[in-house]
Amino acid sequence: SAARVRTRTVYAGRCATDGRTAVTETTDRTSADPVTVLLVDDNRDWLTLVVHRLREVAPDFDVREANSPEGALARLTDDVECVVSDYYMPGRTGIELLAAVRDARPDIPFLLFTGAGNEGLASSALSAGADDYIVKTSVDDSAAALATRVRTAVDKHRTERALAESEARYRTLVENVRDAIFVARDGGVVLVNEAATTLTGYDRAALTDGDIVEMVVHPDDRGRVRDALDRAVPQSLDIRIRDRGGETRHCILDIDHVVDDGLPGTIGVLRDITAQVHHQRRLERERDTKEAIREILVRQSSRVEVAESFCRYIESDPDTVTAWVGERTASGGLDPLAVVGDESYLRTAGVFDADAGVRRDSTEPSLTAFREGTTVARAVDDGRDVDAPATTPDAGWRAVAAASGIETAVAVALRYGGVDYGVLGVYRRGADDDRERRRFEELAETLGYALSTAESREALVADEVVRVRLRVRDDDAGLLAVGDALGRDAELVVHTVLPRGDRERYFVTVRGASEAAVTDALASLDGVTPGDVTPGDGVVRAQFDTAAPSLGTAIADAGGVLHRVVVTDGEATVVVDLPRRRPAGPFVEALAAVFDSVVMTARSHRTVESDIGASVLDGLTDRQRESLEVAYRTGYFERPKRRSAAEVAEAIGISRSTFTQHLRAAQRKVFAELFDGE
Repeated sequence: SAARVRTRTVYAGRCATDGRTAVTETTDRTSADPVTVLLVDDNRDWLTLVVHRLREVAPDFDVREANSPEGALARLTDDVECVVSDYYMPGRTGIELLAAVRDARPDIPFLLFTGAGNEGLASSALSAGADDYIVKTSVDDSAAALATRVRTAVDKHRTERALAESEARYRTLVENVRDAIFVARDGGVVLVNEAATTLTGYDRAALTDGDIVEMVVHPDDRGRVRDALDRAVPQSLDIRIRDRGGETRHCILDIDHVVDDGLPGTIGVLRDITAQVHHQRRLERERDTKEAIREILVRQSSRVEVAESFCRYIESDPDTVTAWVGERTASGGLDPLAVVGDESYLRTAGVFDADAGVRRDSTEPSLTAFREGTTVARAVDDGRDVDAPATTPDAGWRAVAAASGIETAVAVALRYGGVDYGVLGVYRRGADDDRERRRFEELAETLGYALSTAESREALVADEVVRVRLRVRDDDAGLLAVGDALGRDAELVVHTVLPRGDRERYFVTVRGASEAAVTDALASLDGVTPGDVTPGDGVVRAQFDTAAPSLGTAIADAGGVLHRVVVTDGEATVVVDLPRRRPAGPFVEALAAVFDSVVMTARSHRTVESDIGASVLDGLTDRQRESLEVAYRTGYFERPKRRSAAEVAEAIGISRSTFTQHLRAAQRKVFAELFDGE
């Protein structure tokens, strides 16, 4: 029997489930499989003899017969794999039957079988599309020749059809894979898919005609790629490519070596991971940023130290030319609080000494952001002429920036708790980047908080402060609601306020109300969580938690230091100390945005006497001061103790051991100042 014919097709690509390279192999039908053949001849006797003998010679043949062209067309079913026809037949020749058969089955093998042997007829048959031409001889010889020719024609047709189907499946698979695929043989690329052209920006002809490694792979990675191609083992590489537009992209290149139709070849699958790489880098940068900011917030205490630390962190980026923080003055001006990097631009462009008129009209980014209270990002060269006359609104600062090597300016207004603190300005090399802009906005938000905290801390120990007295009313505010519930005859005095996330814990004394009245008032209010209520010397001491809007938090967020709060008949008289440089107007406006009614009744400059209390307070951490004050307010130091260490720790919201550590540290500092201080 004829040799078995086997074809092998390799499909390469990334599987949707596990990302591995898939190799698929198909084995096609061959000459060992049954063959259905249709014999057509108007000579019934001859047809019967040949059919009988053909079945003997080729038992694997399914032989069907027809004695006219019309009968043949009627029996031309889909399972017929070959037609053998006589040439001379009444009404239609074999070549005419060939044309009719090909109309119905364009690719079916067709053999002419006739007793008239001449070269002209053979040539006409082959020109008309016949697959072969057989001259009738004896029945035995004719059957044997017919079996061989039919088997050869059918095997050829089956192989071609299998190859075509395989190639179609291959191309369908390759073209539908999202990753770029390259097939190389004999040192050149012979096939690329559409994804490869999309990724690289080059068309198929360019990728298959040129040196693809030289054309596409990043220069620093070409050596590794060539080494991997030369080695006959599968490999996976992290590489960079440059597309036609010059953009660098990060990719994973999987290389496999295969043998296709006996010829060695290489399949490369290139997956674009640029988005993942950038995302990972952003995560790392955000982590580093958070760690750096945490260190700044922990280690730095003054406004200047905080601002300088933020600017130094920003300036550590090699693309940063200058980073600065401008501080709002009491008169509404802008003074430099910290400058890191080359400050010549800020001086030459007049940012430092801009008067009110310049600040109002300038398009300079820092001045604009400060004036409008927003974020401003501008490219220095945005199509404008930097050499334009200085009278042009943009010309001055743009020309100075260009001369300083600045290409992009980003400025963000500093605001926290409704209070404007100034502006953060960053002047950089390189194009404007939305991600960088968002990062600076996040830094500015944190910086605003840090400046507010530092300012409040400075106000606690300042030699001179602005003291304001306010009347505050709000039926929904927890502390004011407590005062209202106690009645018009009761007076509530706040001694300590401890922040607790979105709540506040108050330690107060109440005059003009009994212990039972205070207990009932606290229990009657939604949003108020009662704590301990104990009688004292003519007063009732109470502890309770309230939810927002919180008076203590609102004052701290607006940059004030709570000095005293007295609540009577649902109205709070609040005394707050502000830093000397902080205007009272914006502070009051910030509180008015939170509570129903805020009225400033008095304002004065106050000199704070330097005494042991101020010096000790300057040396305590927030936790140490909190532990010491709450312990005092709750009777921890009295004999007998009104509250144990565990109870005080619970009131603060820390463990007993942590409370005692903070308390002992605070006591040591107090005693050191008392006995060792000058």
